Amino acid sequence: MNIKIQYARIFRVWALTCTISLAGHTAGADDTAPEVERYGVSGIEMVNGVPTPESSERLFEAMDFYGAVLTYLWSMPAMGLKGWENANVDMGASAGLDGQISLYQGYDEVSGILTPNTRVTYVISFVDTNVHGPAVWEIPQGPTAGYVGDQWQRPILDTGVTGADEGNGLKLLIVGPDQEVPEHDGSFTVVHSPTHVVWLGTRNLAPPGPEHDRINAEFDSYPFLKPDLAGREKHRKTTDVFMQAQPHGIEFWENLHSIIQREKMEERDAFFFAILKNLGIEKGKPFEPSVPQRDLLIEAERVGYMMAVNNAFKKRFDGARFYDDRRWFVALINSPDQIQATHGELFERASWFHEAIGSTYAMKLDAPGPGSVYLGQYEDSEGQGFEGGATYRLNVPADVPASQFWALTIYDSHTRTLIRNEQRNAEVNSLNDIVANSDGSTTLFVGPEAQEGMTENWIQTENGQNWFAYFRLYDPEAPYFKKSWVLNDFEKVE
Repeated sequence: MNIKIQYARIFRVWALTCTISLAGHTAGADDTAPEVERYGVSGIEMVNGVPTPESSERLFEAMDFYGAVLTYLWSMPAMGLKGWENANVDMGASAGLDGQISLYQGYDEVSGILTPNTRVTYVISFVDTNVHGPAVWEIPQGPTAGYVGDQWQRPILDTGVTGADEGNGLKLLIVGPDQEVPEHDGSFTVVHSPTHVVWLGTRNLAPPGPEHDRINAEFDSYPFLKPDLAGREKHRKTTDVFMQAQPHGIEFWENLHSIIQREKMEERDAFFFAILKNLGIEKGKPFEPSVPQRDLLIEAERVGYMMAVNNAFKKRFDGARFYDDRRWFVALINSPDQIQATHGELFERASWFHEAIGSTYAMKLDAPGPGSVYLGQYEDSEGQGFEGGATYRLNVPADVPASQFWALTIYDSHTRTLIRNEQRNAEVNSLNDIVANSDGSTTLFVGPEAQEGMTENWIQTENGQNWFAYFRLYDPEAPYFKKSWVLNDFEKVE
């Protein structure tokens, strides 16, 4: 007897993926998505407990599709870092990743970075230890703050004023997985990386001037076995900067394939490697997807992108809202090592690395000290994204608990990069010459035109842009953690 079973839904958590697709990924694109049914699982027919051939094919397609969407979220930290690697290569660094340093400073140079700050110089280097062997990084004395991180953006060692060297400078000898420490003169601090590709992501915090220039010049990075590469010119690029956001379409999967080829499979990721194998991405093999695989992967990237936006801008994690009665979220919601006692932080890290690059213990303080904290606001009081054609005000109460400085920065919601404007400025901070109110508070404005007498307190947007905000506190003080100082929400100016 034939038994037909109609499945209304399978995997309720992922039901949305059966019916949505992103119309476009470019800034200003319409996010309303047409319905697609290709990878849905309704109408499945089973005969005597076994799917019919057609239904079997559809179920396998759906299984691969759901797996690809979940893999998109899993890959966020590695793919985000690949974006910065690609930017360094675009500047002129070797694609073989031999450590040559690139510098990023100012509104134009940092405009391709995910959620950057504009007050510092970013000093960035990548080394593939599997190709070049152990690497040397020389970090000068002075006000720098950064870290050595692996391919998954897990911190290996904090450096600079937030590290053990406390800004006194140090020489690092970076050793890749399964590599022996080479003989050396004892002047190095040895650091072991769990991944072949290692990066130095640090910031020169000195104000513009001779000291800033000295620090930039004294950074160095080169393979230990190739000391002749020490002292190389550092790359910079002021125009046509590389956009570091995770790429769209099949390019996303091509980049992920390159990561899979060069890195070791960690035990925690073994099941994702199994999913990727069914998608045509397998270690030791070229990426040559069939036409159906290519179509599936392109659609999975579109849906994965929307999942990532929702996961980042509508955070549902415990403790994600910093205040009970405000719309400010803790932007950096994951722990730097990306694991908790009860689970791996798959979704927490996907949230942060959709919108940002870098994650260190000094960026996620739970008590006063050297470092920074990040609050993000992504939507208005109606639960809708901020619109560039409208004007919004933010009242920052007096006595901001940041002993170094505070900063409000505005980012494009689609690219997660600095908002682009004629003003050529996306940030207002307490080091600027801004106008304070008589009670010590500061009113800031985001919109198409400056309010009278408030140009220094204004960040320009234009109609059609969507944006979100970070409020950073550098060296935060006790009132922040006690929440006795409360940051107001953005309000629309009618």
